[in-house]
Amino acid sequence: MTVYVYRNGELVEKTREPARAYRFTEYESPVNGALITSSRQRERDLNRSDAFDPRDLGKDHQWRRGREVQAKEATLERSRPQQQLDFWR
Repeated sequence: MTVYVYRNGELVEKTREPARAYRFTEYESPVNGALITSSRQRERDLNRSDAFDPRDLGKDHQWRRGREVQAKEATLERSRPQQQLDFWR
């Protein structure tokens, strides 16, 4: 049975869009040197080594915000003039 849908104001035949091709780029594990060839292997490798990838946490994650705050504080500290101590009083 043919199914029709409205797309961009036109009645057209419904078709499935092809799946997007996603290619995992293999890499060598920094923990044990094993070749990681899939996202599942990557997850297992991270779990085994009790590690995480900060890119997986997202922009709003507390860890990343903490690092940004530390960087801003360090910049402010460097920009302040050094206070000279007066030992002669």
